Amino acid sequence: MARAAKRHTRREFLKNSAALAAGAAAALPFAAPAGAQRPKLNYWCYQFLKESDDARANFAREWAQKNNVDLQITMVPLKEFLPKITAAIEAKATPDIVESNAVELRGRGQLLDVTDIYKKLEKTYGGWVGNAPKIMLEPDGRVHHIMYGFQGFMLITRDDLLDKAGLKPPPATWTDLLAYAKKAQQPPRTFGLGIPVSNQTDSQVWEDMMKSYGARLADDRGKRVILGDYKPQVWEFLDFFTEVWKSGVLPPGVVTWDNTMNNSTYQAGKAVFVLNPITISLWLETNNPELLAKTGHYTYPRGPKGLVQPVTFGSRSIMKYTKVPELAKQFLWDSMEPAKMDRESAVSQWGPVLKDYLKFDVWKKKPFMKGLIEMSQKGEPQGWPDVFNDAWREQFTNTTISRMLQRLVVDNWSRDKAFAEAIDVLNKIYAKYA
Repeated sequence: MARAAKRHTRREFLKNSAALAAGAAAALPFAAPAGAQRPKLNYWCYQFLKESDDARANFAREWAQKNNVDLQITMVPLKEFLPKITAAIEAKATPDIVESNAVELRGRGQLLDVTDIYKKLEKTYGGWVGNAPKIMLEPDGRVHHIMYGFQGFMLITRDDLLDKAGLKPPPATWTDLLAYAKKAQQPPRTFGLGIPVSNQTDSQVWEDMMKSYGARLADDRGKRVILGDYKPQVWEFLDFFTEVWKSGVLPPGVVTWDNTMNNSTYQAGKAVFVLNPITISLWLETNNPELLAKTGHYTYPRGPKGLVQPVTFGSRSIMKYTKVPELAKQFLWDSMEPAKMDRESAVSQWGPVLKDYLKFDVWKKKPFMKGLIEMSQKGEPQGWPDVFNDAWREQFTNTTISRMLQRLVVDNWSRDKAFAEAIDVLNKIYAKYA
């Protein structure tokens, strides 16, 4: 159990309390809020995987009780987070701590600087893992959100169906993946590829594929759109996508899927391959261990120009409007304590972000979780080889590349027209951040 946060007076803080040096569970020495009333903290958790959601919420409740804090928790579904927080900003009724859309909110100037917490965590818990600093640090060295876990899409595979088809996993390339999917599927009972082509962010896996064909969106500074310079590479990718679309390996309705449909399709036994985090397998562990035993977990296939394996993340940030900034920072600090994160990792999809987290038992006890370590250590920031910045993030949320594909197969546009629209959209987005 995580140690209760120790509350310090301003005098103790100025005397440079030795609490931080006491060990891994030491509290960050921030001053407690002034006033006789119990301090209030409004915390918005993002809601997606129940066990993980419960673990974060339960810790928050325990923390509040130990620290005599009046805590209000709101569970917000991931796809509803940005519109709800946008409405809260406009209504001047924001929470203190949020668990989603840190990059968008940072770009809008809505977050409190938490560089001090970032540096103390780095010093206390052995340093950050992999490319975590690239994701959190801004060009000026400031930090506005604290990552608590890496997450990345993997190739989730029905190894049993591949074996019946005489195929050995994993497929090495995207073209191999299509060949495997066509041979192993048995529609309408099972379809080869459970990949959406919709206006939801999971559909942006097609952007990763396109980049493995050699394309990119913007220059090395992340300022100027250069996708138009990569027309041959994009056309080669579109040849592949067109073959996928015409082959019958995609289930009906993928152009309207939300971000839960690839999960539920695989969990229902209706897909041979999906690209998804291990949230799928955590659900199977509880609800269908028989299917989990038949499931493989692999890195992405390669494209003609190499492997593009991005990582996403979970993080917490503090809204700049908070009336209890020191208390909110204390919560962020305590929420990263290793013993607490060890328990949470056993039921969550998160890979380790701090080096002390590499010692957790879960990586040994659950074989299907082991891939999270390599993913966390070697995965590139989301968007790579493009710069992970506010402009890239906005076009990702806009599902720019997936919309280009929809123009081809839903609206029957020509490649040139769909490509031109995508470039125009990218230029308008990137111009806002130039």
